[in-house]
Amino acid sequence: MNNEKKPPQQSNINIGSVEGLVNVSEVHLNVSQEVIVTTEDKIRLCLSEHLGKMEKKKGWIAPLGILLTIILTLSTSNFTDMGFKAATWQAVFIISGIVSFIWLIYSVKDALQSEKVEDIIGELKKDSKSIKKLESSKDV
Repeated sequence: MNNEKKPPQQSNINIGSVEGLVNVSEVHLNVSQEVIVTTEDKIRLCLSEHLGKMEKKKGWIAPLGILLTIILTLSTSNFTDMGFKAATWQAVFIISGIVSFIWLIYSVKDALQSEKVEDIIGELKKDSKSIKKLESSKDV
């Protein structure tokens, strides 16, 4: 094995405005990343297909708000005859509460099954070729 010190190599790292302030003797890079190279039209198509499915994560907010409002109304109101009999108004709120509860159940189920960012990344990677950069282990 060659234990000689390697000659300094030219770095393409821009230190910017601190050149005169800091003496950089060695730079260690640990920034390996997986890169996806694709076209703009493929990204647009993928996002338009998946964003609607991802927005289902927030679909439970409206039915929960309506259900809480109906529960609060039922627990604090004394229904009176106004256009309809008081019992009819109370029945309307109870039925609305049941419908909101069922809507909330389906919305929570959809939110739990909604797509994630990883699904979009997987879609962008699908049908792609993987090119792995191999570093040589030879000493220079």
